[in-house]
Amino acid sequence: MLLRAEGISVKRAGRLTLGSCSLSIVPGERVAVYGPNGAGKSTLLQAAAGLLPIATGSILFRGKAVGAELSLLDYHRRTAAVFQEPLLLRGSVRHNIELGLKLRGVAAEERARRALPAMDRLRITHLADRPAHLLSGGEAQRTSLARALVLEPEVLFLDEPFAALDAPTRSRLLGELVEILDERRIATLFVTHDLDEAAELCERCLVLDAGRPLQQDAMSAVIERPSSRRVAEIIGASNVFDGVIVAEDGNAASIAWNGHNIRTLAEGRNGADVTFLLRAERLELGPVPHGSASELRGIVQHVRRRGGTNLLSVRVGEARVIRVQCGNGERPCLNDEVTVAVRPEAVWAFPEQP
Repeated sequence: MLLRAEGISVKRAGRLTLGSCSLSIVPGERVAVYGPNGAGKSTLLQAAAGLLPIATGSILFRGKAVGAELSLLDYHRRTAAVFQEPLLLRGSVRHNIELGLKLRGVAAEERARRALPAMDRLRITHLADRPAHLLSGGEAQRTSLARALVLEPEVLFLDEPFAALDAPTRSRLLGELVEILDERRIATLFVTHDLDEAAELCERCLVLDAGRPLQQDAMSAVIERPSSRRVAEIIGASNVFDGVIVAEDGNAASIAWNGHNIRTLAEGRNGADVTFLLRAERLELGPVPHGSASELRGIVQHVRRRGGTNLLSVRVGEARVIRVQCGNGERPCLNDEVTVAVRPEAVWAFPEQP
């Protein structure tokens, strides 16, 4: 294990802002911390990076307790952090990139040798002698990333580094960073409020809410199988409903909802209440033969074009609206009658909460 935070909590002004949170990162792994504003994401990152005192718990780096068996200074020398604001100092781009190396006592010739490939990789070599205060937002963040990467950290802490950038710049820089981290196999803790960013960069995800961990799992599991209604709300999942288990058949069950029986792969106790999610991207327009899916009939109430897909709002019954994501090849219009096919694998029943 490279980095482990065990039961850490943080108090600010006497108030608990992060409570009993644990996470771990192995070499080369990238973990996202995701949640709404005020969830405690940045607090967790700063605590794990040794930039904020913790009230309880411990930070272990390669099995050594930070602040006890491993000094905080030594820990900082083996890690690096990039924040939403680039925090560049006066001087040129080159000066800012070499600054961390200079503080570590690296000779001038070696600093220059190591800074050049970092600038090349982040496509800012042509800016080497430009004053940092004249950089655009994207250029400044590239400089900040180069300053961190030139230190060759074992763990990179990223605190919403793309939040202040425009969408095209953010997309390009994120793609380049993914390539760099893949090449160098740098373990990364990435704080973001953008789930798409988290999914592109990271393999695992910790979902926080009000300073408490709700789910820590593979990124795909968090998106496809949220552990609770609250996690589903946080990740922006639509189509969360309440129903009743009406039948059991081995490991499968049906859910009675809105006058329909919806097949699911989940286990269930007959007559039990259940909260479930219909995954919009796995719903299909048009009937499915041979009874392999449940069918819902409804009226299209809204069509939203988004890139190569359409996001439909379909009213099923008197008051229920479901979201259906489909390709641009399918172009239903407002007030069209449609059939939505619901395969069992499109249904996720939340585990019963204790």
